[in-house]
Amino acid sequence: MNLLGIDIGGTKMALSIGNERGEIMADQRFPTDCGNPQATLSRAVEVANELIVKAGLTVEQIDAIGISSPGPMCSRRRMILETPNLKGWANFKIGDFFEEKLKRPVFMQNDANGAGMAEYLFGGCKGLDLVYVTMSTGIGGGIVANGKIVSGINDLGGEVGHITLDINGPLCGCGKTGCWEAYCGGKTMADHIRAEIVANKIPTAILDLVGGDPARISMKEICAAVRAGDAYACGKWDVFIEKMAQAVGILLQTLNPQAIVMGTIAIYDGDLFLPQMMERLPRYAWQSSIDVCRIEPSVLKNIGELSAIAIAIDGTRQLKKG
Repeated sequence: MNLLGIDIGGTKMALSIGNERGEIMADQRFPTDCGNPQATLSRAVEVANELIVKAGLTVEQIDAIGISSPGPMCSRRRMILETPNLKGWANFKIGDFFEEKLKRPVFMQNDANGAGMAEYLFGGCKGLDLVYVTMSTGIGGGIVANGKIVSGINDLGGEVGHITLDINGPLCGCGKTGCWEAYCGGKTMADHIRAEIVANKIPTAILDLVGGDPARISMKEICAAVRAGDAYACGKWDVFIEKMAQAVGILLQTLNPQAIVMGTIAIYDGDLFLPQMMERLPRYAWQSSIDVCRIEPSVLKNIGELSAIAIAIDGTRQLKKG
């Protein structure tokens, strides 16, 4: 199959031509206009046509188009419902737009679900019942069971970042309190530490690593300070690890998956993070569930592109099944 993948992000659009083996033949990125979907998607159509030619194909040879988008979104109506980073895109029928312009079948899923399917089709845990956990700015999830995305009745399945770990915990960006993301999301954790350091004038290696500028604090510096044995950073890291173990334990007890695959922080600091989490995991999940589950970092380096390609493959497969 020849497939067009479109990965919609708050700052960039990534388009690629790929196949059912996850091989990318051509790709390109360009900035997203957050307030003007018509202009951005029109440019995407131009780029898509350029990439199709670059790959030595015609539009008619593209079997399907997969769109990976932020949520909340509606896969049936193929549109974003609302998202803080793309406010002008709410209820714009993205799928209809591409189908009208390119005359090819279009399938759309949220980016975490697409990433879960990419892991199932192409990743290190290929073919297993799995949960993919995004672990960068925020925390999201893509659940694949029996080869199918578990998206729920209105595409809110897999929103694991908003599992409540403590009702009296910190406020989350979603409006609830004590969410997994409120404790362990990269942005939330960095924001909290930044505010605390400034308010209490805390001496810490984290501040040294950013040249004394709190605005530059990110998970990268926090992890580096933990590695250096900084007392303040290690205290915050202890809470992070405990909440990670608690949340992963909930996934194990609820879904009993064959694999939990983690992105970003697990990829770049997995040696620091995973052994500590695994040590605490038996507090929150049965050992029999832990023993049969592979918990590991993703090996996919271009998961955004592959997520959109995977959505196209999955959509085509489901369509054939009727």
